[in-house]
Amino acid sequence: MANNKKNIEFDLFRPYYTQTDLNGITKEHVYNLSYFLQYIAGKSFAETKKKIYGDNHMFHKCVYDEREKIWEIQILHLREQILPGIADESGMKYELIHLDENQYPAESTTAIYDEQKCILYVQRNIYGTSIRALTALIQSISPEETWVDLKPIMSSSAIEKITEEKYYRKVTLTVDSEQLIGRENDTRLGRIISAFSQYSGKIVTINLGFGRKRNVFLNKIDTIELLKEAYAFPGTEKLIATMSESEDGKCESIDLLDDREKILFELPYSRENPITHDRLFSICSKMINSL
Repeated sequence: MANNKKNIEFDLFRPYYTQTDLNGITKEHVYNLSYFLQYIAGKSFAETKKKIYGDNHMFHKCVYDEREKIWEIQILHLREQILPGIADESGMKYELIHLDENQYPAESTTAIYDEQKCILYVQRNIYGTSIRALTALIQSISPEETWVDLKPIMSSSAIEKITEEKYYRKVTLTVDSEQLIGRENDTRLGRIISAFSQYSGKIVTINLGFGRKRNVFLNKIDTIELLKEAYAFPGTEKLIATMSESEDGKCESIDLLDDREKILFELPYSRENPITHDRLFSICSKMINSL
């Protein structure tokens, strides 16, 4: 079978925790995940299984590379769903896939932690463990119950281009609705996502604009707030704003998520050579070493 190719993306995050001193002043500090990962490495992986946002997540691999000073991490998302069936090319044979009670379809997420730079590289996989779920997983397992915030590392700040001086023609937005939590339900973004909840879908895509109609623009104040909320929301997978400097100026489209540091590479795959954790880790770790 001929090779297909898939674009692979690893996003870069730095972990933080907050600490309040005796004067009641709260400060943010970089959190070295090495101590947490050492704790995980000493546990059975079954002990790391936690119910996060309705699904089970667990560590499947947590190994330290002494020479490279990096941690190899694999996280599984155990999904509660009915599996499809298997058919042959002729269509003559078809049967459903059946699993035992203690078996689940599982999606793998590969991660690498560089303990010298305190950077966590996480594979972007919409079916795997999201950043929000990973954050909750770390916090639920941490022996100190340390609150952890995984902040994306930025190469620039595209959101600073979103100002009241601009005119907004179109917004393209794709979000993972399963990452919405209670306090976000009453935001503009939360209300949009909630409107689709009755359909039980996971991914919501919205194109907000005017089609071919000219010289009309979106409500500026509400659009800016929506863009800022979506920019900060960890479940946002696409966020493009089309805008101009003046009412009769030329419009340009800006990918607001393009300012996040990432590692990108193209990976060939086939049925005989699938995309595996080992392949992802090998390529990504080599690219990290070359930075």
